[in-house]
Amino acid sequence: MEGSSIEVKRRKDVAQIKKDIARNTKELFAQKGYGATSMEDICTINNRSKGSIYYHFKSKEELFMYLIKLNNEEWMDSWLEKEHQYETSVDKLYGLADHYVDDLANPLNHSINEFVSGQVVSQEMLDEMLSLIRIPYMTYERIISKGIEDGELKPEDPQDLMHIINGLFNGLSTLYYEKDLTDIRRLYKKGIASMLVGIQQLQP
Repeated sequence: MEGSSIEVKRRKDVAQIKKDIARNTKELFAQKGYGATSMEDICTINNRSKGSIYYHFKSKEELFMYLIKLNNEEWMDSWLEKEHQYETSVDKLYGLADHYVDDLANPLNHSINEFVSGQVVSQEMLDEMLSLIRIPYMTYERIISKGIEDGELKPEDPQDLMHIINGLFNGLSTLYYEKDLTDIRRLYKKGIASMLVGIQQLQP
């Protein structure tokens, strides 16, 4: 029994070390970009040897993928903490738009875009990247399904609407390099309003 508890503690310690390495390195990737960040930089900022870093991550790519996973999970957790503030599914869609805009200034986003567009990736890494991208999907679909169930939204296919919302959010995010956040927020809300014209159930 004692051996089992020691093993559980060891796993928790290893998991925490991985998170610490990733979070220490986040600022480095944000400042220098993915390509310009070297393993030497990563070792220095973590005060660890290369062997210690490689014990937890096989490569810089694996470390960065883990960091993207943490980043997406934190985005999701942050939304779940505030979701209760919105009463209806329509309100939640507008709230999600705001939440998405709030994250556009995340300093890691530029490095993520650089990584995704500039890497020659294996099928395994591509599958992992897709699974990370899909993290918000269940939340979008859940909100849409509840809206349909409550009669707020027309009885459309929730998955279709989820993909449309995801495309809207991701597509408008490119405006970050052209417009200020106030204008981008306005366009996100306008996008939701335009979409609702087609899917919102008009009350008698």
